[in-house]
Amino acid sequence: MLLIVIVMIKRGAIELSFGMIFSIIIMIAIIGVAVYAISAFLNVGKTSQLGLFHQKFEETIDEIWASSITNRVVSFTVPTNIEFVCFGDLSGASYNPQFENQFEELKRYASGFEQRNTNRFIYPPGKAKDLAYKQIEKIDISGLTNGFDCFRAREGIVKIRLVKEEFDPLVRVEHE
Repeated sequence: MLLIVIVMIKRGAIELSFGMIFSIIIMIAIIGVAVYAISAFLNVGKTSQLGLFHQKFEETIDEIWASSITNRVVSFTVPTNIEFVCFGDLSGASYNPQFENQFEELKRYASGFEQRNTNRFIYPPGKAKDLAYKQIEKIDISGLTNGFDCFRAREGIVKIRLVKEEFDPLVRVEHE
């Protein structure tokens, strides 16, 4: 009899009801979903900030293209996880040697279509998602070092000199 009582006391001391175990599992699942939702929401904010950069850049290019003479440095805001904004031609073999790693990684992640039909790139491409490769109309990239060059983003700000002379058909992209 004493043995049965000891076994029941030990068994009862660590036994949890099904309702308690189920409640703990539900709380863990709710916390997991909340953490995932918050991180997804923050990523949407970074993606929308990158989309706003692209929109503002195109609007600035259109404004300068419509003017007769412009030579100014324009600051654009990008997410802080973006290191470079690059311009050039990925299908070519030449690039600024200073940005060899960026050129090779952008080329590795780009599809054949993106390599031939885009001229503005965001590095690192994994952080930029679908906005890493874009075709910008009305820009001249021929003045860049070897046809591919990058502009460093410092603390979420990238500065690019945009130049258009009176009879230039396109806006030149240059370092400040």
